[in-house]
Amino acid sequence: MKKSGFPSIVIAGAARTPVGVKCGTLSNFCAEDLAVFASEEAIRRSGIDRAQIDTVVGANVYQYTAPGMQDIYFPRNVSLRCHLRTEIGALLVQRICGSGLQTVMNGFSQIALPSVVDDTRVSLCVGSETMSRTPQVIRSPRTAANFWEFVEGGTVEDTLLAGLNHDLANTAMMITADEYGSQMGVTRRDCDEFAELSHRRARAANRTSHFNGGDGLQGIFAIDAKDLTGRPVYLAKDECPRRTTLEVLEKLPGFTPNKLVSPGNASEISDGAAGLVIADRQKAEELGLPSRFEVAGFGVAGVEPRVMGRGPVPAIELALAKAGIGQKDVGLFEINEAFAAQYLGVEREMKLDREITNVNGGAIAIGHPLAATGARMLVDLMYEMQRRGVRYGCASACIGGGQGAAVVIRDTESK
Repeated sequence: MKKSGFPSIVIAGAARTPVGVKCGTLSNFCAEDLAVFASEEAIRRSGIDRAQIDTVVGANVYQYTAPGMQDIYFPRNVSLRCHLRTEIGALLVQRICGSGLQTVMNGFSQIALPSVVDDTRVSLCVGSETMSRTPQVIRSPRTAANFWEFVEGGTVEDTLLAGLNHDLANTAMMITADEYGSQMGVTRRDCDEFAELSHRRARAANRTSHFNGGDGLQGIFAIDAKDLTGRPVYLAKDECPRRTTLEVLEKLPGFTPNKLVSPGNASEISDGAAGLVIADRQKAEELGLPSRFEVAGFGVAGVEPRVMGRGPVPAIELALAKAGIGQKDVGLFEINEAFAAQYLGVEREMKLDREITNVNGGAIAIGHPLAATGARMLVDLMYEMQRRGVRYGCASACIGGGQGAAVVIRDTESK
């Protein structure tokens, strides 16, 4: 039973790019480019007249990956390049690994507000990341004598690596996963077995993809691109999944105090984007837009930063409460696999059924383009729910700094 009083806001269109491996096919595109691709496809699938879109909510974590360093204009440029009305606003949100989910939460909130506060009825929500293009910067202060000059001899910083540390808590992402997993009794073998499963599931999903004549992964659309040699590439599948074995994974070095995290059981650095068009149900029905799936609830919660991987646990509890359902009512889960140790900690604490969780593989195999991941999970979740006839699904991610975010969606045509 849907919780009384929760607004009915539907997903009218949803699409995602393939996820590109680091320095792979999609690395020639900036985050803005990929966001435009995903937005255009989500708009096309919704069938909406672009003039009916009232706002854009965009997410991009690693700024300054675009040519000319224009990522500060990210959501506005997406709006303009998609030829939406000049008059509408665009908002950039950033909740690290939960940013893609946050676009939907913000879009939902704008639609749900009384019209006297916000007259948004339809929102384009998009998350995008080109981690391959995260730059190296020189940290050097401006001089007092001339504001436009800099002190010589600044320190060089890898912006990608800098973001993986949490200096205030004196920890790093992989260490928090190691600590949480260890607390929950997770072993290195558990992590490697799960990583192998993630890759196996992702490869199996590709075989049943709609590009291969099946009915799976229908959220993915193809991109015409060029590889790093300039050769044309028709990219119609995720690039990161690979054939691996437990024996190979077990030989990789452990990077963390408890040796739970290795290069083989952590999420893949990658590039990608996903977009969703969400709308007030009444407006969607007036316009004849798809209205089968609706946002049933969402939640954000904080946890101790040193075990940030636990974030999905309280976030899912909040989202389920808003949806007016229990965990047993959820037929499919997408839990971001930042690290196998982190995912397995959540799985154990929540007693998740692995048979209905990350059924097509997760970020260990697919990749984790930070701002895109939450939106990617929602797109994949929605289409897999439709494929299996599942009524409720939940997507959730842990978030650096000690947070979690979760979104529950409902198939109104499923019994």
